[in-house]
Amino acid sequence: MEEPAYKTISKAKRKERDDKIPPEWRITLPEDDDYLLDLPKNCGLFTEEELAITDSCDSVGLLEKIHSGQLTSVAVAKAFCKRAAVAQQALNCLTEIFFDQAIQRAKFLDGEFQKTGKPIGPLHGLPVSLKDAFNVAGIDSTIGMTGYAFQPERHNSVIVDILLRLGAVLYVKTNVPQSMMTPDTENFTFGQTRNPRSKYLTAAGSSGGLGALIAFRGSLAGIGTDAGGSTRIPAYCNGVYGVKPSSGRLPYHGLKGYWSDGAEVIGILCVSGVIAVSLRDCELLLRTISEAQPWLQDPSCAFLPWKAPDLAERPLVFGVIREEPDTTLLPPVERVLRQTCNALRAATHEVLEIEFYKCGELNQTALNFFKIEGGKSRILIDERALDEIRNRTGEPYTDSVKQGGYYPCEPGTLSDLYKYSATRARLQHDWLKFWAATAKKTKCGRPIDAILCPAQSCLPRPHETLIRSCFSRNWNVLDYPSALIQCGRVDLTKDDVVLPAAKGPADERIQSICQLVQTLEAGFVCAQYLLSGVLDTKEKRKRYDGFPVGLQLVGQRQMEPELMQIAGLVEKIANSVVAASVPNGHAL
Repeated sequence: MEEPAYKTISKAKRKERDDKIPPEWRITLPEDDDYLLDLPKNCGLFTEEELAITDSCDSVGLLEKIHSGQLTSVAVAKAFCKRAAVAQQALNCLTEIFFDQAIQRAKFLDGEFQKTGKPIGPLHGLPVSLKDAFNVAGIDSTIGMTGYAFQPERHNSVIVDILLRLGAVLYVKTNVPQSMMTPDTENFTFGQTRNPRSKYLTAAGSSGGLGALIAFRGSLAGIGTDAGGSTRIPAYCNGVYGVKPSSGRLPYHGLKGYWSDGAEVIGILCVSGVIAVSLRDCELLLRTISEAQPWLQDPSCAFLPWKAPDLAERPLVFGVIREEPDTTLLPPVERVLRQTCNALRAATHEVLEIEFYKCGELNQTALNFFKIEGGKSRILIDERALDEIRNRTGEPYTDSVKQGGYYPCEPGTLSDLYKYSATRARLQHDWLKFWAATAKKTKCGRPIDAILCPAQSCLPRPHETLIRSCFSRNWNVLDYPSALIQCGRVDLTKDDVVLPAAKGPADERIQSICQLVQTLEAGFVCAQYLLSGVLDTKEKRKRYDGFPVGLQLVGQRQMEPELMQIAGLVEKIANSVVAASVPNGHAL
């Protein structure tokens, strides 16, 4: 029987990618290949200098060394190309590899630095990774579909041109789900990306390849996209940082997608976002791209100069949202949120408990937009386009797409689009009034400065369990900027508590991730976490111990400079609590 075309294309595409990894950079995975964050230092492939370059600092610190002449762009590019090559072999996180172009680019940058004594731009020499949807001229953008393989793009996306003008070195593109609309990175072109902290846990999506690569430090910072959580959830599940700005902040023109022409400028707007190893790296990319005046190159960008706010050393006011209506926070998430709120109060900031205002209506509005073109994905997706590209090669839907909950459904009408748009505008107006009205409830008489909430109710989930969250997509409906910051870790000495009865099917799925098993032991109930899988209870439980737990900080629309400054304060306070609670005083 003849092999389906999609399988033949996939084999050829994977071979093309893998052949670009030099033979001397090939590794053999250890027998125990569950936790792989220590692989670079244990595989024997890296020199001490290469480990120092890739391990010792974030992008801001690395740029200081490059721009002061302590490191060359070539040395940095080679180190991160090698580390990305190892990440690919361990995690299956890359789609496109262009190491040769990156090293040539780095040689050019070193030549310019030697001639002028200064960098060509603020990102001079920084390796930056890209989600596969961003076009780089001469390189494929398959976006998880075999039907797009071996069709190099003719032009760069606008944000790619800006990154190059700022001095960045581009070297890899990263894996995405089929359809780019499921929270698990799996497709038939390249396969599934795994989490570097555990092969049993998802790297999430749709920027899952980017999140996994950055957690492995095969990249310190990269550009993803977000229409419902696609930068924040991979950042959360991989234990790193991510920011979804409001629309108009970062360029989005010239990306590859499944949408009908013009659909990317209506409905819930997908935005370019950032994932990085540190919060200040996220701020670096947001700020430098904003300072490059993208509104002069991309009509989707608004005139939004980056103006750092003056918070005047005053106590801030935080609204905290603890739950969405249909789910219960799992114990580690609840504890880290409670612990962070207590720390903010101890630092003289005010914390106000607020409702998740109109959560259900926001969520339904998101779903309405996602399904309007037949349920194949967000409004940016054309049902016929997705099916047509699948049918070219006989490619089926992946399991995660089948689980997505958007298939099948009837496409909406133009009248439906008007109705949903009117609802969204009303909800945005209602939320402006709700935010302003918090001034009547605060002790200081000012409205809240930001909202602190979970990224999702659960911990990172096993691959086979698909869960979506109002905590992520509702902010896309409102177009509010949101930052995922690391605030704590799972501690099974504190987090073994009995869960309440599930609220419904969604809560049952969440509780199935950490299913509570009660065993009578020495006269008392001992609760243990279980994961689906084949390992025994002790091993399943241990997998989460020490796992980073991020929280989400939400600001008002297009106020990213304020949000990032407040996020830095929250991170500092949360880190001080974590450092005080561990034996050696190490922060996250």
